[in-house]
Amino acid sequence: MSKNGLSVAVVGHANAGKTSLMRTLLRDTEFGEVADQAGTTRHVEGSALLIDETNSLALFDTPGLEDSIRLFHILSGYFADQSVDGIERLQYFLAHLSEYPELEQEAKVLRTLLNNDLIFYVIDLREPVLGKYRDELQILSYGAKPIIPVLNFTKQGGDNLEQWKTQLARLNFHAVVSFDNVHFNFSDEMKIYQKMQTLLADKEELLQNFINQRQIQWSERFNAAREIVANLFVESACVRFKTVNSEQEIEQATLKLQQVVRKAESKCVRRLLKLYQFRKGDLENSELPVEQGGWQLDLFSADNLQEFGIKLTGNIAKGAGLGVAIDLVTAGMTLGAAAVTGGIVGALWGVKLRYYDEIQAKIKGSRYICLNDVTLQVLWLRQIKLLELLQKRGHASFDKIDYQVSLHKQKNALPKNWSKWLRKLRNHPNWSSLNVNSAELEDSKRLLFIEQVSVEMVNEL
Repeated sequence: MSKNGLSVAVVGHANAGKTSLMRTLLRDTEFGEVADQAGTTRHVEGSALLIDETNSLALFDTPGLEDSIRLFHILSGYFADQSVDGIERLQYFLAHLSEYPELEQEAKVLRTLLNNDLIFYVIDLREPVLGKYRDELQILSYGAKPIIPVLNFTKQGGDNLEQWKTQLARLNFHAVVSFDNVHFNFSDEMKIYQKMQTLLADKEELLQNFINQRQIQWSERFNAAREIVANLFVESACVRFKTVNSEQEIEQATLKLQQVVRKAESKCVRRLLKLYQFRKGDLENSELPVEQGGWQLDLFSADNLQEFGIKLTGNIAKGAGLGVAIDLVTAGMTLGAAAVTGGIVGALWGVKLRYYDEIQAKIKGSRYICLNDVTLQVLWLRQIKLLELLQKRGHASFDKIDYQVSLHKQKNALPKNWSKWLRKLRNHPNWSSLNVNSAELEDSKRLLFIEQVSVEMVNEL
């Protein structure tokens, strides 16, 4: 029994997902070693989740039970003419382990079983119920410890779910929890701890404190993530660069604008990955890998816009990934309004439309360069999609994060206040640190606006 808090042994057949469960509960992609071949974990490894200053939930990963049929046969043969309990059988086996050197891995599991408060028995639902699994459960029951069967790979092994539940019930295991280590669901994790409360009555209050703490941490993480995304949106929607009315200067300003926004988005992605305790490498080799801090399928690519369901044709496509040049005199009134539609964007970038000369004649002197509406839409949708994936990603996942999702109803995917937000942000260049002169980043109105965007973001996820 654990003196400070409680301890759990994670056991099961080889390659059932024990180490993966540990990684997901610990939020640690580096814990242990995960591989497709059986028997990857050869030693007992442990880590802990803090409950408070003096208590923790210790978790111990164990080697796989590779020959449970033979082990059960040996244990069943002990004390044939005597009335003994399971613990005595386990202790006798461990005392005579020298007779069975080939079962050293199983012995490590049994020692851990006897020295912990509770057992997580991890089941690979992709496997049908076989005799070796029934023997494993019988062996574990000898330890007289509470056992929670954890059904792993629920998405892939759903066809075997009822079969497993029936067999577990026959063996008197009813505290069953479905928990997919790859396709993560926070509510499923909470169910594990609630089952622990039921089985460990003397630890109920301690576990409730732990549950409360985990819920607070999850909520705080989500709130922090929403604020990171909202801040990127505000920074990018408010940015605008002043340039003189020459094609060369406008082109240079546009390239600079694209550079700073790319850098800002890359920083946002890194912060989100760190917040959810994933690695940059989780994005590599996906359809949109990060390479040297930038996206290969670039934010300013018309192909990228189309991947998000934004249909671009002709002149709109030519201007879609660029900033938009606006008359300096009227900038405060027209930014974000009809003057930034795709057709005019295309015109301002050298597309000889019918109104090109009129527009050029109206704009005199200096211009502002800012992101157009279409590019901001994609910037927003990319972060929302990333946040959604991180919320549902288990730390045992080997799949790379893939952004290429077609949102056919793109307009419905945007917040209801999208246009209102843009009109307001266009008039506050001082709210963006991406601008040369930004002196009001801690302005109370700016912080309040970020909070409003963050709150509405909940409806997007």
